[in-house]
Amino acid sequence: MRVTDVETFVVDADWRNWFFVQVKTDEGITGVGEALSGEGLTAALEATADAHKHYLIGEDPLNRKQISRKLRRYPFAWRAGKLINAVASAFDIALWDIAGKYYGEPVWKLLGGKVHDEIPVYANGWHIGERTPENYARHAKKAVEEQGYPALKCDPFAHYEYSLTNDQIDEVAELLEAVREAVGWDVGIALDCHGRFSRRGAIEVANALEEYDIMFIEEPVELEDRDVMADVAHHVNMPVATGERIYNNETMEEIVRKQACDIVQPDLTNYGSLQELQHAAAIAKSRYMTFAPHNPNAGVSTAAGLHLCAGVENLEVLEHMSRDVKWGDEIVKHDFEVEDGAIEVPDEPGLGVEFDAEAARQYPGEPKDSHSLFDSDGALKRP
Repeated sequence: MRVTDVETFVVDADWRNWFFVQVKTDEGITGVGEALSGEGLTAALEATADAHKHYLIGEDPLNRKQISRKLRRYPFAWRAGKLINAVASAFDIALWDIAGKYYGEPVWKLLGGKVHDEIPVYANGWHIGERTPENYARHAKKAVEEQGYPALKCDPFAHYEYSLTNDQIDEVAELLEAVREAVGWDVGIALDCHGRFSRRGAIEVANALEEYDIMFIEEPVELEDRDVMADVAHHVNMPVATGERIYNNETMEEIVRKQACDIVQPDLTNYGSLQELQHAAAIAKSRYMTFAPHNPNAGVSTAAGLHLCAGVENLEVLEHMSRDVKWGDEIVKHDFEVEDGAIEVPDEPGLGVEFDAEAARQYPGEPKDSHSLFDSDGALKRP
């Protein structure tokens, strides 16, 4: 069996684009992969995929390690960067999909088996529209009561950065208080800071919001200085999570060794390969940390996450988008449902999803404003 073609798809997903690849073989088996695009990066991902697909064409799709080695090490000047690793991730996921279909087995079995039949999830994407306590409460209640999520993640900090004034902290506290009143105290609440704070600002914010029983605080500061991240982690009374912008296990090992967080969050479609993600989970496990993959993505990434997490002993939780564009299920067809706070691990061969290339072509993505997620007041703009 040989790879005959690699096709890319940029799909409109409202405030962002999705990026998919489809890998074809001479035996008629195709696989689908996904890369985290972020706003404004899909054109760069397309160009990178086009420039690197020759590493796949003509190769045995079951020889993933050799293909991954070529993708991630041959272009030595840029290895471990966002674009190549994201494309390598999309290719790798597609190759696992092909392997599962070839052998007639789910990907989790090829990855070594599972220790979880269901994967716990938390909701992202539930808080949209006006940045008011009433709106936060309404959407939180819907995500918990109607969609069955046991935990919610949000970025309630608007466009604020570095540190917050007392009035700004009170403003954020009002949002969290409204959520707590709406969903109670058994529901987890995680705070995503997107690396916006200074060391002092992060500690002050965490201390001020501690009373709301925060499940974890994500990326309170940027990762460039691991010692600062470790210092924040040691000075706050809530778990610290980070890792979505880590692309390799050398960096992951340093984060873990310095005890710079409690929960590692490598992105499923940024890390280069599912086996490297297994190694990242093992690195975290060696220092008694848990593993919670970053996954604000579409159904292909979620499928890969379910298969990967099935075999991770130190699994914490998997991120899951609670709402997406209505045509998402036309493009990536699956049976994933959140029930009792978890999604069942698929048993179908490959990833267990069906990618409709024709449907993907009907919703072509266009360039997005790199700041399109927020309006000028910091409120989420999606309808």
